[in-house]
Amino acid sequence: MSSTKSRLFALLFVVVAVFQANAQREETILGSRNWGFSGIWGGYTHQYTLYDNNDTYNRGGFFGFEFGKSLNVGWGHYRTNETFNWQGQSDQKFNMKWNVAKVGYGFIPYKAVHPMLNVDFGRGTVDINNVRDRVFVVQPSAGIEINVFRWFRVGLEGGYRFVSGSDLAQASDTQLSAPYGQASLKFGFSWGRYHKRPAKDRDKD
Repeated sequence: MSSTKSRLFALLFVVVAVFQANAQREETILGSRNWGFSGIWGGYTHQYTLYDNNDTYNRGGFFGFEFGKSLNVGWGHYRTNETFNWQGQSDQKFNMKWNVAKVGYGFIPYKAVHPMLNVDFGRGTVDINNVRDRVFVVQPSAGIEINVFRWFRVGLEGGYRFVSGSDLAQASDTQLSAPYGQASLKFGFSWGRYHKRPAKDRDKD
């Protein structure tokens, strides 16, 4: 038995050694870009949207990590800026809040103005006159990001809020879902240089 274990450990050592020796020259489906940890960002979000055709303002915050100068992964939260009367009824005070995981991708992020794709998803609560219900929210969006300073960026996006799981009689999923426009103020730092694949290497594929 001990001899078998010794052979297994020896084989494992060889596999790890070979992997380490080839790690630097191995290409992946993501190409030759360096996808290492490259920045930390956080900030505030201001969102204009609708609830059952009522103009509403949401606010929120976020924090996340940047990888390869382009991919952003983090967490955030949103909430209605103030309580308002649902469908104009004074006895139906409405507010909503939700926490999300955030995934975003910036194209050619070294440009002062560059396109962005984002998606937020997570659970939240809807409260009408102190009756609370849990829902699930998904928010895909697309827009541009402006590199104002190295430590400060502004995002301008448009998207759609999909809400599911509402069991409230007064507020269906459709009434809680709506398009939105959003401005984000982003603070942090990104280190290292932007790495892009050389044209001669792309031509080989």
